[in-house]
Amino acid sequence: MTSNLLAALKSNQGKSNTVSVNPLIEAAKAGQVDNCARALEEPKVKVDQKDSDGVSALMHAAMGGFLNVVRFMVEKGARISAKDDAGETALMKACKEGQTEVIQYLLEAQTAGKKKGTSLGGDAAKTLATEKKRAMDAKDDEGVTALMKAAEQGEGDVVKLLLDEGASFDVKDDEGWNVLMWASLAGDLEMCLMLIRQYGVSAEYATEKGETPLMKAAANGHEEVCELLIEEGAKVNHPDNEHQTALMWAAAEGHLSTLKCLIAKEAKVDLITKTGKTPLLLASQFGRDEVCKYLIAKGAKPDHQDLDGKTPLFAAVMAGHPFLCEVLIEKGCPLEAHTKRGETALMWAAMEQQLQCVQILINAGAQIHTTDENGQKALDHAEGTLNSHIVEVLREASRAQPVPEDA
Repeated sequence: MTSNLLAALKSNQGKSNTVSVNPLIEAAKAGQVDNCARALEEPKVKVDQKDSDGVSALMHAAMGGFLNVVRFMVEKGARISAKDDAGETALMKACKEGQTEVIQYLLEAQTAGKKKGTSLGGDAAKTLATEKKRAMDAKDDEGVTALMKAAEQGEGDVVKLLLDEGASFDVKDDEGWNVLMWASLAGDLEMCLMLIRQYGVSAEYATEKGETPLMKAAANGHEEVCELLIEEGAKVNHPDNEHQTALMWAAAEGHLSTLKCLIAKEAKVDLITKTGKTPLLLASQFGRDEVCKYLIAKGAKPDHQDLDGKTPLFAAVMAGHPFLCEVLIEKGCPLEAHTKRGETALMWAAMEQQLQCVQILINAGAQIHTTDENGQKALDHAEGTLNSHIVEVLREASRAQPVPEDA
């Protein structure tokens, strides 16, 4: 590895790091038609030349909404269907930016070539519609279409335009997501409403992995979208392939208002994942204090242990959230629960070098002399980290706490 690196450095000696500037692309970015024309007068400048990311002048103009430049580039022969390094077309880029005039022009231009070679009649109209649909349903390298990209960005007008033009709303990307998944992720209530009620997209949709629009809305705190999806038939306790529910996503991300909404809609607080984690345990892992308190108030069990034996207290310790440790202890989370290897929360606090958590656990009465399956105490784990502050705290606590008779 070292020799290869040295060889690479030597081969680059004397080379300039200056990035070459393409005058056509720079003019397109600025929306300057005259400068685009001047750039194309140069023999070395080609209409479909791309920058370092594979983005052409036409794509840059489409992103910027420069219709005059887009029209000029197409008239000069720029390929409308060309893709950048991520598989995006000019149409996709225009959709992401909400450039409706550019979108309409590109769709018309895409079918213009077909019109020239097609006689009038029903078959011709069908052919043109098929060509337009093909342009709209084209996918990037991850299987995402222009419609999905517009939905992700919350571009409602663009979504409506594409659907009116015949874009497919039932297409899926490589992860199995449809347009409603993307709209739910974005939290666009009106868009979700339109997709469900006008186009019949099912609120109960789930990918092969079990992911649902409700999960995406919950994970991003889109309470109103969650309410809509549930009202339209989404199953609030539907699990994905890892047995994760929408409530778990809201809990982990700390979206208290959304969490309350889901619980009001009968989301269960003690469902568990494949690894035995509950919403409370997930919320603890990310230090969501208020979420944890609310879940416990709604019946979540603070003493629940996952498949490894860890309680929410372990999660709070490992994440370094001392205040949450206090909350969980106050709410009845057991101090002496242990993992399958006999490790306690105090041992984990020592191993993770969480001084404040160590102090809180000791003050709450955690047993100092408990040993794990290897005969190691919390002090032994602390000494292994070489953290002198925690070692000293545990040594002092060891002297103050009597050794149990059965130790």
